[in-house]
Amino acid sequence: MNRLDMLGMHLRLLMTPWGLTSARLTHVAASLIALVVGLVAATAPAATFLYEPFDYADGSLITNSAGVWTTHNGTAGQVAVVSGRAFISEANSEDVSSALSQPFAPASNATLYARFTINCAKLSAASGDYLAHFKSTSSTTFRARVFALTQGAANGTFRVGIGNVSNAPAAVLALDLATNTTHTLVLRYDVATTLSTLWVNPAAETDPSVTDTNATNTITVAAFALRQATGMGAWFIDDLLVGTNFSDVLTLQPPVVTQQPQSVNANVGALVNFTVTANGTFPLAYQWLFNGSPIPGATNTALSLTNISLTHAGTYWVTVTNVAGSTNSNPAVLTVNSPPSGDTLSLVHYNLKGNFAPDWTTNAPQVQAIARQLRYLNPDIITLNEIPNGQRHEMTNWMIAFFPGYNLAISSGTDGAIRNGVITRYPFAATNSWLDGASLTNFGYNGTFTRDLFEAALAVPGFPAPLHVFVTHLKSGQTTDESARRAAEANAISNFLVTTFLVSNATHAYVLTGDLNEDIARPPASNPQTIQRLISAPTGLQLTTPLNPFTAQELTFSIQGTSGPTRRYDYILPCAALSSNVAGSQIFRTDVLVPLSSPLQTNDSATASDHLPVVMSFVNPFASPFRLLSIAVTNDQVQLGWESVSNRVYAVQRSTDLNQWTTVATNLVAVGTNTFFSTNIVAPLHYFRVYRQP
Repeated sequence: MNRLDMLGMHLRLLMTPWGLTSARLTHVAASLIALVVGLVAATAPAATFLYEPFDYADGSLITNSAGVWTTHNGTAGQVAVVSGRAFISEANSEDVSSALSQPFAPASNATLYARFTINCAKLSAASGDYLAHFKSTSSTTFRARVFALTQGAANGTFRVGIGNVSNAPAAVLALDLATNTTHTLVLRYDVATTLSTLWVNPAAETDPSVTDTNATNTITVAAFALRQATGMGAWFIDDLLVGTNFSDVLTLQPPVVTQQPQSVNANVGALVNFTVTANGTFPLAYQWLFNGSPIPGATNTALSLTNISLTHAGTYWVTVTNVAGSTNSNPAVLTVNSPPSGDTLSLVHYNLKGNFAPDWTTNAPQVQAIARQLRYLNPDIITLNEIPNGQRHEMTNWMIAFFPGYNLAISSGTDGAIRNGVITRYPFAATNSWLDGASLTNFGYNGTFTRDLFEAALAVPGFPAPLHVFVTHLKSGQTTDESARRAAEANAISNFLVTTFLVSNATHAYVLTGDLNEDIARPPASNPQTIQRLISAPTGLQLTTPLNPFTAQELTFSIQGTSGPTRRYDYILPCAALSSNVAGSQIFRTDVLVPLSSPLQTNDSATASDHLPVVMSFVNPFASPFRLLSIAVTNDQVQLGWESVSNRVYAVQRSTDLNQWTTVATNLVAVGTNTFFSTNIVAPLHYFRVYRQP
């Protein structure tokens, strides 16, 4: 039932003979009508007389429903609301009921239907007990009691039955129901004949059911009740609806995915979880698929993948099915990170010239030219300048269209027009915006930092600690004032690195990238030596000079000028550990690339930006070899010892033929320079090997 139906039902509840005075009713009705007047045409509410989604705060149902539910028997252990569902338990004794919007006397010849969902948290005793029923105005007169029991059911399952006045069911459905699973029950009570009928997960009124034919005296039905008693187990109850037709309470709704599974970027050996949330007529069935093939046993709302490897990389989605139909979730891409050949990582810095860009969608020619280059370069990390502030939300669409499975972070710092950002295949350990609007008075300029220094700490495979990637965009322009501000910004960054960052991260790898708006070989007339300030010895940053392989130029600005690039404004400044492990670097441009690889276009560089991207790759400086120190066999145990680095993660495998290897242990975290591991010896003879996990 939608929210309009619920509002309409609540209005009818207020208009009952036991409800509000006419003055209060007029006030409340007017406020409710104001809420729904614009929605009346959307759908016609069914003829319902009680609707309860239990969408109250956690706690006592009586207290938090503000009088919608009342106690009619027992006081010890109240019925509770837990995460939007009623919770009833054999440990408690309070029984509660909620009034129908009108009573139904035998003379009305009405047939009442109640629908609600149950989910077993704890099985009942063999004979069980009843947990829900229709109720008269009396506190002790009940009809159409719904029983839960385990007698006759397979181990670990339960059954449900129906009864009127007896404390035992007169008829039980021969259907074993699973615990921790939501089932829909439909209850029918004929007020004139007293016949009670029960269905489980029905699609139609003609579906199998059980009926209590025991004759009893008639009553006026005025409420629906939930009961707690010894031996009944523990149950979640939800989505209660009472009407006078089967279709009133069970209009079948096909499944609809309300929360899609999300793409994940993870390292080899990690734990990955995909989850989905769906609505529709219960019960809902789930089947996860990998690259289009069903995954055996993956039939829950969550899919967990442990100790992932490269073979787990691909596309996952889930099919949700019920009696009314089925639907597929959006695909979620799992990207599994493993160090590329040579244990290297690659980085691209790119000023996108997004300032005042009129179109930043994935269809814009500028954006597509940028994407073609970046996808061709296929870097592990991309640092960006000039993401347009007003269209930064479009970057999420970039990720979906051009870099599925990658991660995106955009700086919170801005000058009001543009921002910095990072796209990476590696997970973010943290992101921070530093120096945004910081005073430069102490650094030689009476003003503030133009934009910010954006930091992304990345969990890179093979690195014992996060890799810290900084990106900045210093003050542009070559006037004396602009150069002075830029020099002060460089001083502020250097001071931050020395006094704040390196204090606790001196052993971590780090790199500064960005449009620094100054050419170290061609400084402005004021010669503030901006770059020299950044690469001063205390910062640990090193100057690198990538060249275009076809022109041998280090120039990056402006490719859109009539004479081609004339300045070097874009830099990658690595720390000493990365600088000494540079595997390659270049200034990339498509207009001189020979041969031109598809889908690149000759004019992509000029279409994309006035800047050229800078590319650099590094060998992992932490990928040092280690030795096996010892192997000892005692009875049926073997102990291995090897050199290690604290906080590095290792794994052990064994083989009988040196070709096929079986994993013995993973995620062995070293706590010192030597690590030892013991395991049972399994016949026949085995070989062992130790390897460092990403």
